[in-house]
Amino acid sequence: MGLRRLLLPVAAAVALGAAATPVAGAPGTSQPGTSRPGTSRPAAADALPATGPILPRGSRAPAPADRFVATVTPVTAADLPSSYRPGCPVPPERLRRLTVSHVDFLGRQRLGTLVVHQDVADPLVRVFARLHALQYPIERMEPVEAFAGSDDASMDANNTSAFNCRARTGGTGFSEHSHGTALDLNPVQNPYVRGTTVLPEAGRAHVDRSTAHPAVLRAGDPVVSALAAEGFRWGGTWTTLKDYQHFSTSGR
Repeated sequence: MGLRRLLLPVAAAVALGAAATPVAGAPGTSQPGTSRPGTSRPAAADALPATGPILPRGSRAPAPADRFVATVTPVTAADLPSSYRPGCPVPPERLRRLTVSHVDFLGRQRLGTLVVHQDVADPLVRVFARLHALQYPIERMEPVEAFAGSDDASMDANNTSAFNCRARTGGTGFSEHSHGTALDLNPVQNPYVRGTTVLPEAGRAHVDRSTAHPAVLRAGDPVVSALAAEGFRWGGTWTTLKDYQHFSTSGR
């Protein structure tokens, strides 16, 4: 798949709702099985800056945040030294690098990158166009290669991520992230909670879902609705545990 570029004014994205049309050729509840692998944390994650001031959701970000941009490009195994290995369920040629505009916690326009399955690349472009129109803040968005494939380090950094070929918690089967069809969104504000276990640890401040942070996701939230409209089911509805950051096409 060649390079595709999407350029939409926020006003157009609002009018379209969950749909964002590329320009010039751009293209009952399941129980969880998400993966939360080992606790190794690369040194790079320790140097991350502290979270800055938070802007209320819906506030205007500085120019050029009026425009949403996205690109979808191929990846190779060489691009995925930590997150892919032979035997993973999806080969690199079926994955895509998705780069999208988003607003960070300071209200600044940023470009974030995810690796996703080719089948969900265009739906996620539409999702992120909608999130950009909503001015939903995302602190950080990088492939897990930035954290040597460590899910724990990625969560600790409040990193929004997708593809990572890893085992699910408590078993030997592959996580939904191994298929590139799952997304973890702002993990600190939307933690994984099972009994007394909270991941990441900083997410304990947001186990109470009534907290006012604009990145906190709740049932009926327009962000949750935007993902649901594109076929992504939310771990916040699970009963044996809650994975508030987690969305997947399988519901697992």
